[in-house]
Amino acid sequence: MFAELITILNIVLSAGLMVLLRQLWQRQQREHQARQQMREDITRLHADLAALCKSSVGAGDHVVKLEHQVNRLLERQTQTEMRTSTERPYSAAIQLVRQGSDAGELVEKCGLTRGEADLIAMLHGVAEAS
Repeated sequence: MFAELITILNIVLSAGLMVLLRQLWQRQQREHQARQQMREDITRLHADLAALCKSSVGAGDHVVKLEHQVNRLLERQTQTEMRTSTERPYSAAIQLVRQGSDAGELVEKCGLTRGEADLIAMLHGVAEAS
């Protein structure tokens, strides 16, 4: 009877040990799968980050090109405005002289100096007369 009791106890302990080992093995499998999933996630995130870095460099290059274009356009606009602002009073003054205005009116209306007004009146007033 003592031998039977020891045998039963061995069977119960062995069964308990097997259940415990199976639970440990399953836990280890779940942890292994979780680590594997984390590795895959990290790899995917690394690839996404690399793609973002690459695209941001491309976007930065594009922004630099756009800044250069804007600067060139601003320069051209400034030059055009300067050219237009310097030509406009003379064009208006010439038109006024052709309509019969004198040098004094050119000074008042166009903001020219007296010498400029006299010169325009002489050049374009004479051209009308001849």
